[in-house]
Amino acid sequence: MPAEWAPHEATWLAWPRNAETWPGPRLEHAREAYLRMLEALLPGERVHLLVADASAAENVLGRLKRRGVQARNLILHEKPFTDSWIRDYGPSFVTKPAAKAWCKWTFNAWGGKYSNLSQDNLIFEDKSLVSDRVFETGIVLEGGSIEVNGEGTCLTTEQCLLQANRNPKLSREEIEAYLQAYLGVSQILWLGEGIAGDDTDGHIDDIARFCAPATIL
Repeated sequence: MPAEWAPHEATWLAWPRNAETWPGPRLEHAREAYLRMLEALLPGERVHLLVADASAAENVLGRLKRRGVQARNLILHEKPFTDSWIRDYGPSFVTKPAAKAWCKWTFNAWGGKYSNLSQDNLIFEDKSLVSDRVFETGIVLEGGSIEVNGEGTCLTTEQCLLQANRNPKLSREEIEAYLQAYLGVSQILWLGEGIAGDDTDGHIDDIARFCAPATIL
């Protein structure tokens, strides 16, 4: 799995739509933030954007047009998704010398906390969304729970990956074996816990990130 700063072909996003995740005025604030991201990304790369339906697609295109943003690099996917946190239920892309692929993890809505959001696990059951080869991992994991430096090291937390609400039948050693096999890493660094009060049970992306191959921020 390459590091976040590695060259890439596209960015995947999901248009905010859930009033539980974004209550009250926060939904519109989130959409405005996403429009700014699209405005920054689209001139230089493709963006795959999940939208719930044709009406949402039209809304996004209209907003971009009013901002003077060209949408030629925007690829819209109309899918009945629920939540915008595609980092957690979407693909983890991996590379090899002459190939690229992605890992399909099982998403159970952060340890079963939000049963109404768990259906997002089905979005990428549609393998036609991503044309590359797919590896079906068979374990519960969210993208925000792992961090890699692109050179064989993975950073994660015991609080999240060793929680009984993810993979209760897997030991620490077995989980490490899955990470090594699917992410192509040889070293796993375990932190204890994430930030207090985090519904994800300690996602690493809230507390520590690689900013260079040998530097953790």
